[in-house]
Amino acid sequence: MGYAAHNALADADLSVSAYKLFHKMCALQNRKDHGLVLIESQAKFAEQVGMSQASVSRSLKQLAAHGFIYPDGRNWRIRADFVFNGGGAAQGQAVQSIPADTPDPYAGARADLKVVEGGDEKRDGDDRS
Repeated sequence: MGYAAHNALADADLSVSAYKLFHKMCALQNRKDHGLVLIESQAKFAEQVGMSQASVSRSLKQLAAHGFIYPDGRNWRIRADFVFNGGGAAQGQAVQSIPADTPDPYAGARADLKVVEGGDEKRDGDDRS
């Protein structure tokens, strides 16, 4: 997952259950099929990830509403730019296959955060190494 993807996930207003489910989905996804998470049934999927069916249902809706995942038939697919590390033709094709109506997870910049210049510079009298 790239830097922008990490920031988008960190900045999203997701429940703890949604974060947990997203990370479990990342572990379960089919890398050869660019983020496909196979769902036999929601009840079995909930059991597989160790969550209640209601929590899984709410979390899937949250993740989809923020654009981190999208439905692929009865399965779910994690955005290709979240599961690929790097670039290349395969990633480009996978990103282009994201449905046009999928929300953009990179669009929601948090208004309560601001960039502070020079945060890593050592100041006079500062003993930090």
